[in-house]
Amino acid sequence: MDTVIVVGGGPAGLTVARECQKNGWKTTLIEEHKEIGVPINCTGIISADGVRDTGLKIDDIVVNRVRGARIFSPKNIELKVQRTETVAFVVERDKLDKKLAQEATEAGVELLLETSLLDVRNETVFVKSRGRGEIKKAKIVVGADGPYSKTRSLMGINLPKEKFAHAYQFRVKGNFEKDFVQVHLGSFARNYFAWVVPENEEMARIGLAVSDGSVRESFEEFEKKIGITGEKCDMCSALIPCAEPLRDVVRKNMMLVGDAALQAKATTGGGIIAAINAGKACAKAIDLHLKQNAPLSDYNKYLSGINRELLLHWKIRKYMNSLSDDKFDDLFAKMKKSGVEDFLNRHGHMEKPSLFVGKILKNPSMWRLFPDAINFFFS
Repeated sequence: MDTVIVVGGGPAGLTVARECQKNGWKTTLIEEHKEIGVPINCTGIISADGVRDTGLKIDDIVVNRVRGARIFSPKNIELKVQRTETVAFVVERDKLDKKLAQEATEAGVELLLETSLLDVRNETVFVKSRGRGEIKKAKIVVGADGPYSKTRSLMGINLPKEKFAHAYQFRVKGNFEKDFVQVHLGSFARNYFAWVVPENEEMARIGLAVSDGSVRESFEEFEKKIGITGEKCDMCSALIPCAEPLRDVVRKNMMLVGDAALQAKATTGGGIIAAINAGKACAKAIDLHLKQNAPLSDYNKYLSGINRELLLHWKIRKYMNSLSDDKFDDLFAKMKKSGVEDFLNRHGHMEKPSLFVGKILKNPSMWRLFPDAINFFFS
């Protein structure tokens, strides 16, 4: 009998599995695909702050280092945020998962590929492995199975499609400024944005996400807008959470982590760092439950700091979604005139918007720029 079965082999699930096994609990991780990290459903950009805080070892999978962003309004008013040092890493996304899988298996985790969850009844877990039904036993089941989470469904948590955005991305050949990512805002990317993330001067990951409508048609509109003409390859399409994180992610002996729990930044869709931190919190709750009979629901308590930041990301997203193209252009013009670029250069933080918002709240001159946003922050 396993102590823990983890469903899903992304950063969240692999972190939970590794930590549980290191704590001495027999852990099996099941992954529905034939290979960890495939297919790739992520742009693969990770903040330098997040890498440092989580202790991720990524030196051998980094393809580019960026030190800022060029952010464009619908009419191409640009805000340029930059540092002298690296602020984010572009990584080989599949190899990140493979590294985490290696760490998990070296710790003793049993990894079962081509295996998917069917049902959970108390400590009986029904799975399909390479086309055959099997029964396993586990005290605790952790769902790290992404936006379409079967575990979440079995827990009776059903989410509307409005909680997710549909992303669409290609790798594109061209000429790119390798030190800067680009962010493009406008109604062509309804309630989200488009991006250009360079791998080097000749290749970039270019994509877009929307909350409704045809993501492919929106991408084609974006192609025309910025003049994408280079050869495209490696298309990926996926759902990404775009909502506040779930507050209660425990039902009896079942738990959720990562995208399954909406633990991603609604501003950017980035979820790698949040997933790893939440995975550690989940493993801590499991360990204390098994050793000291602490309630598994303490996991919700351990998520409070993570959720506080993710909720603020969501409030910023809601504010951005409330703006029309004209209002975005007006706001960008005012921000550029008022010196917001320098403010962002000094105080911006990719993982913890509370640090940035706190600086705004202490600076009355900034209130006039974001009067409506203040209401969203305190709602």
